[in-house]
Amino acid sequence: MARRHHGNDLRMNLNLKLRRAGRSRVAAVPVPRAGTDMPLPAPRSRVQRILVTGLPNSGKSQLCNSLTGAYELVSNYPQTTVEVKTHDCAIDGEAWAVTDAPGLHGLYIQSEEELVVRARLFSAPPDVLVQCVDSHRLRESLLLTADLLGLGVPLILVLTAVGESARDGLHLDPDALSRRLSVPVVSSPEPGAGMAELRRALRTRPAAPRPLSYGDEIEAAITRMSALLPASLPFHRSSALLLLENDPTFTLDDLPGDARTATQKAIEDTRAHLAGKAPLLVSARRTQWVDETASQIAVTAPAARQRPRFSQTFAALCRHPLYGLPLLAFFLGVIYLMVVYVAGGLSLLLTTAITDPVVALIGRIVPGGFWNELLVGPHGLLTLGLFNSLTTVLPILSVFFMVFGLLEDIGYLPNLAILTRRASEKIGITGNAVIPLVLGFGCKTMATMTARNLQSRKEKLIVVALIGLAIPCSAQMGLSIAILGQHGVKYFIIAFGFLALLEVGAGLLLNRFLPGEAESQFIQELPPIRLPRIGAVARKTGYRLLWFLKEAIPIFLVAALAMFVLDKVGALALLKHALRPLITGWLGLPLDMVDALLLTFARSEAAAGFVLRMSHQGLLNGMQAIVAVVLLTTFAQCFANIAAMFKEIGARAAVFIVIGIYVAAFVYTGAVHWFLVLASGVLKL
Repeated sequence: MARRHHGNDLRMNLNLKLRRAGRSRVAAVPVPRAGTDMPLPAPRSRVQRILVTGLPNSGKSQLCNSLTGAYELVSNYPQTTVEVKTHDCAIDGEAWAVTDAPGLHGLYIQSEEELVVRARLFSAPPDVLVQCVDSHRLRESLLLTADLLGLGVPLILVLTAVGESARDGLHLDPDALSRRLSVPVVSSPEPGAGMAELRRALRTRPAAPRPLSYGDEIEAAITRMSALLPASLPFHRSSALLLLENDPTFTLDDLPGDARTATQKAIEDTRAHLAGKAPLLVSARRTQWVDETASQIAVTAPAARQRPRFSQTFAALCRHPLYGLPLLAFFLGVIYLMVVYVAGGLSLLLTTAITDPVVALIGRIVPGGFWNELLVGPHGLLTLGLFNSLTTVLPILSVFFMVFGLLEDIGYLPNLAILTRRASEKIGITGNAVIPLVLGFGCKTMATMTARNLQSRKEKLIVVALIGLAIPCSAQMGLSIAILGQHGVKYFIIAFGFLALLEVGAGLLLNRFLPGEAESQFIQELPPIRLPRIGAVARKTGYRLLWFLKEAIPIFLVAALAMFVLDKVGALALLKHALRPLITGWLGLPLDMVDALLLTFARSEAAAGFVLRMSHQGLLNGMQAIVAVVLLTTFAQCFANIAAMFKEIGARAAVFIVIGIYVAAFVYTGAVHWFLVLASGVLKL
């Protein structure tokens, strides 16, 4: 239960300065009354602010979705939410702004992601705090509750996963918890349940809770230190407590020089008076309070303590170094079969029912020439633009997103991170860096942003480079499987084997030549394995597909128009002539691959859809399909991911990584082509 504490030489940052990330500091909000942490009651005329907080993967996004009617992705693993997001809702005709923030373990900060949450809390104190208390992690959640009680902000607790914990033999008493803490407690047996009770609690405008008492000695120190803090700083009690705990993210930089020196000396004298034992005393009292609270509200059935559930056994098998590999192969096999046969059949059906009749009709109505080519030519708005997205790409993404959503809902991905950790250690990726790499198979941009939690600069650079280099996002993965599936499972294994080899080789080189140490502590929160909720998976799949349609179709159409113009003015022919030695010689691909490479600058799915259409038309043999997938995976750089690179690691490092990836794409893919040529007899390609 004890927190991690740093030495006295670490500076305090009262203004939440994000030093490692290079972000600007957040201005403090004036406190209405000196000597109190409780903000003045908000006037009814303005929007009331709710901040939803809790441990990672404790149901925060699900609660926000249910309360506001908006939708953000919900998954059964930590770090799904990587940015602060706010949605509006109305309760009894009154406007409320509900903010969903990344996970938080406590006000004492352990990662940059948590620092962003605390910065938001301190810079714009909410009118009400809603904490999701995960029933499976009751004691860890109560540690956060102990911190939130000291803020003096009205607090409502929502017990999440209560029904699931009850089936595990853990029964919680929300009324007992409410009486002990003097705060409203809402029970949520299932995801989305309890919203009516939560709205009633919000309407009653609960009073500020009593803070946790840390004993006479610590309380006296808190009082002395609170009096030293500037009036512009909110939450004097909590800030003083963080100073006693030596939180390294607090400084006194904004105070005038003399005042800063005097204040810091007084704070150091207060610490010295406690003989450096303040962090231990605070931690011990907090742990004692958590144990007492948990014992009063939780009852565990004796049989449940002895009998492991199937979900626990299955989770252990998923991350076992021997049994985990067959399970991984099984899930990959399911994905392959669903994409190749189900999505492939759906795509063929849509092409036969929609694309072919429309193209034939336009061919009869619009005579050959400029307008015919603009609409249904090789670079037509309908053929390359609209139909490429709707009848070629969309069916594949629909099936892949559904299967991937099932794996997310089950909770398989964090266990996969444990399974692959040992192999990742060989290439300089240790500890928490495994999760961003695994998340890259869902969304490379989110995975890159998740890498901000890595404390080692070297490890962060390696992870960001590997995410961009050869990890296909969910859309790329689904389309690549469809391309390779035209030729057989052997081609899928070979292509992704080469991509895995590239990741390992690049990781070894980066680990060897980048300065610094990549070691970091490995802390991974494992969610319970759950049966997927079909409705939730369907909604998530629909959300992702709607996002694709809204964002991608306009880009597909613009890209098709741009390709049409380049073709008509002769620029495309000149470019193909210039790149012929590289494309047909070094890479061994049809010259039309130039079109696909150009489309990657608009959207990787447009390029993959173009290559899939080439495969359907028999323009790619099996060997060329392998080379094309390796090239597209490495060459296609998502602009959103590039922007995330610049944000997380800085412009200079991002430029070097992006340029290096483009160069490596052609060098490595060409080497793959010539290896396949030489080994084609052995591999029987």
